Amino acid sequence: MKRELQAVERDIMEAEVARNGWEEKSWDLDTMIGHKFKELEALSIKCNQALRSSMSKLEELISLQQQSVDYAAKIEAKINRVAALQSNCDEVVFGVEARVNYSKKETQNYTSRCASEAKKLVEDVDIETHNVGVVEREVADVLEV
Repeated sequence: MKRELQAVERDIMEAEVARNGWEEKSWDLDTMIGHKFKELEALSIKCNQALRSSMSKLEELISLQQQSVDYAAKIEAKINRVAALQSNCDEVVFGVEARVNYSKKETQNYTSRCASEAKKLVEDVDIETHNVGVVEREVADVLEV
């Protein structure tokens, strides 16, 4: 009887340790996602600055086109460069968004699995608690006899 109680207590402790481990992993993942989000924000700021700079240069080149036909080729080169930068920025943003969406999905899956495991652990503890109550009542009945 004492061994069974010790086994139940050990099982409960192991379940709590496992749950604490999952909680810690969840916090670590949350922290990592926070860092990735901040990196995404920094990339977004850099992209916006590059776009503003590019747009400023484009406007300057258009003004120069009105002054001279010779500058038309240079303006066209700058426009192509801006388009290439925009394309690169779009690719970077698309890639980052894809990674964020993937991370969100993985986080949701992980959180769901953790919740399921936690629910199972709670159910196991409830079952064991019930079993301990039954055994205690049986012991009390035996002692009364």
